[in-house]
Order: sequence, then C-alpha cells, then structure tokens
Amino acid sequence: MNHSLLHSSTSRGLIQIVSEDRIRRLEVCTQFSNLGYTVIPLSEMTFTPTSPRPDADICVLLDQRSITEFMFAVDAVTEQNLIPVLYYPMLTHEIQQACLKPSRTASHETMAPFAELRSNDSLDHISRLLDSAIKYSRLSRECTELISELNLRSSRRLIGYSQAIQTLRDRIADLVHLQTPVLVQGGVGAELSVVAEIIHDAMYLNYHPLIRVNCSTLTIENVERELIGYYSNEKSSYSDEPVWNPGQLEQAAGGTLVLDQVHLTSLPVQAALLKILENGEYSSPEDRQLKKLNCRIISLSHVSLHELSAQNQFKRKLAEILSASILSVPRLNDRKEDLALLTENLLSEVAISEGTIPKLLTLDGLELLKKHNWSGDIQELRNLIQHVNRVDNGPRLDAASLLPWIDSESISNAESLTGMTLREMEQKLIESTFARCGGNRESTAQILDIGLRTLSGKLRSYGYPPRGGPDSKRTFSVRRAA
Repeated sequence: MNHSLLHSSTSRGLIQIVSEDRIRRLEVCTQFSNLGYTVIPLSEMTFTPTSPRPDADICVLLDQRSITEFMFAVDAVTEQNLIPVLYYPMLTHEIQQACLKPSRTASHETMAPFAELRSNDSLDHISRLLDSAIKYSRLSRECTELISELNLRSSRRLIGYSQAIQTLRDRIADLVHLQTPVLVQGGVGAELSVVAEIIHDAMYLNYHPLIRVNCSTLTIENVERELIGYYSNEKSSYSDEPVWNPGQLEQAAGGTLVLDQVHLTSLPVQAALLKILENGEYSSPEDRQLKKLNCRIISLSHVSLHELSAQNQFKRKLAEILSASILSVPRLNDRKEDLALLTENLLSEVAISEGTIPKLLTLDGLELLKKHNWSGDIQELRNLIQHVNRVDNGPRLDAASLLPWIDSESISNAESLTGMTLREMEQKLIESTFARCGGNRESTAQILDIGLRTLSGKLRSYGYPPRGGPDSKRTFSVRRAA
C-alpha cells in the first residue's frame, strides 16, 4: 500500500485516490496534482493504527468494482468520515442502485455519489466538481464538529466528574441517535427530566418539540383526550366548526414524548398506552384517520418497571417496550465526590434566580454535606441551598449556616421543606444558632448578620425571656419551628 503524498505548491485540497491498478492510480494522481490538489495514492481502502494519514477532504474510487466490493469500499470510507465519495469512471446501474441501500456498518443510509467523473471530462469541469466536493466535505465536517460540541455542552448539565456520572454520559452518547424507547431510572429527587432533555437536545438540537406527560394524572376518562386530542366547545373564528385541540402525541410529532412518573400509571391507562405503542399508530377523532406514532418515547421512573410487572402492578409487555434501553441515574449518595461541583453550581443558579451574590462553599460546609444521607438526592440539595440562601445573609455556605437544616429530619423530605413558610424557616435558623452560641445574643446576631435589637425582638416573639430577665441564663436547645 502506498501512503506517499503528492504535493502541489499551493494545495486546493487533500484527495485520496484509490485503485488497485498502479498505472491508472499514478495517472490520475499526476493529473490531480497538476490541477493543484494534494493527493494520497492508495491501493485499497484500509488503514492500520501504525499507518497514520492526514485527514483527506474527499475520496476518489477509480476501479469499476463489483457490488460487494463497492459496498465494502463505501463502508470503509464512511468509517473514516470521508465524505463525499467520487467515482471515476461512471458507475454501473447495479452499483448506482446499491448506493441507495443501507450500509452494513453505518447507522444511516449510504449516500449516492456526490459526483461522477468521466474520462472525457474537461480539466475545468473536473476542477469544478472536485472544488465543490471539497467545499461540501469541509462544511459537513465542520457541522459534525459543531454538533459534537453542542452535544458535549448539553451533557455538561450532568454536573460532576465521578466515574458514575461519566458512565452515564457515555451511555447517553450511545443511545442518542437510536429511535428506540428509553427508560430513565433513578431515586426520588434525582431530576431524571434533565437526562431526558439532554437526549432530546442531542438528537434534535431544540428544533423539534419536547412534550411532557404526567402519567400520574392520566385516567381512563381523560387519556384519549390528553394523548390524542379533542374538539373544544369553542367555535372557530373562520367557521362554525368546533376547534380541534391536538393531543400530546400530535404535539410531539417529530420530537420527543416524555412519560413522567410512568410507574404511577394506572392499569387501564397502561392498556391504552400499550395499544398505541404496539400498533405504532392511533385513530384521531379529527379526521377519523389512522396516524403514525412519530416521536421518540422517553419514560421516567423511580421504580423498576420489571419489578412492578412481577408484582402485577405494571403490564409486562408495556414494561418491555418502554425498557428497550435503560439509563440508570446514580444516586447522590454514590457520588459524593461530585458534591463540591454540584453545590457550587446550585449556589450560582439560586443566586441568579433570586438576584443575590453566590455564597462561597467552605471546607467545613463541604464536609458536613458529605456526611449527610441524601435520601432526597439532588432535589434535596437544591432545596437546602434555596432555604439557606433565603434566610442567611452571610457570604459563605459553612457548617454554621448548614447545621440548622442539615441535621433536621425535614431536610430528607423535600416535600415538607417546600411547605415551610419563610417565617418558620427564619425561626428555625435563629433558634438553632442561638442554641449553638450558648444563649449569647451578640455572637448570634454577628453570625446571622442582624442587629442585636432585631434579634432580641424576634426571640421575644418566639417566647424567649427578655435579656437579663428570669431564666435568661438557662441552657438553650434547638426547638423545632411550628
């Protein structure tokens, strides 16, 4: 095999010339080199790890090959991401037909040749075709690189560098360009919807719709109305016809349908979903026509569907369809090495949303976070940071600011935290800080960054005795807010 380069003084592009015929190969290489191109003469489309090569712009196949040899050559070119392929001389009808058949190794259909060069073409015509092919190839390569960069940026929403999160990123990359249903599994608070958004963005670059369905709200009475659509009682402004409201399946056409909390779907609704997914189509009341299911299905669940199926709580066939590919989101407890990055990211996110300056995470604060059992996963961490940010004006997220919340039973329950009022959170913070300071009001006011008179007034409203009064020297313990 010959990998030597034939350079022109000012190259117009890098071209691979492939032919088993040495004389023919040399003839075309000389011709293209004289036109100003740099050429790489090759006897076959095969490269080994020990044979590095420059990245060529295009590939020109010279031999009139059989269909089998042709498909092998096209696959070899595809694997090297060399597009487009030019053929010289003209292709036979059989090979032209083979161009339109799926490639053996590529996931997409093999493209027809970009152009065919004929032996009697003028040099000007050959130059124009080569220049056009090279321009197309470079634009295509640039587009591929930009898409890869966008996919990488999208996956960065999975904060962290632990092995568990990197494995998840790799699994997402493997599944992105498949059309099979994906089941995203993870604990309560794991923010599974972020994974669904990453898959969708990587596939469609936000050009297509992402529609979410809360399966826990679907009933046998409203499932057809929500998924397929319905006519409203309103009349169209252009006619007396009722207005058609498309369902979520139609809204998601060409994009992604996310079945959130799919494990909470009732059995009758499961039967309706199974019918649609099995048939790949549904009947629309709008025109009484069968419509093809034209969206990717991503399901989110906090429970294994196969386990529910074994307990007769989920239809086995539906579980198999939805679980064609499974992504398991690691628990925060299993990747605590990511806590520093996650916390700093959430501190910035919360500060931006509330118009404050981001707090600085201290080492003692991080150690306290690492010791905590995050049963509520990332959502629990988010709630914690939001609450501390609202009631603590200090510049740091340290152990002192975290202790009122991190050791509370309520922090492990994201829903109970959400129900607390700002007054209750403030009382909890003041009382716990006051107890840690041994009843010293000056130290408490300094830590909380509030005035001493303000602190005394609030303590009095909580039922604490006034300063210097009876029981003012008693030992304080943390009391829970009502």
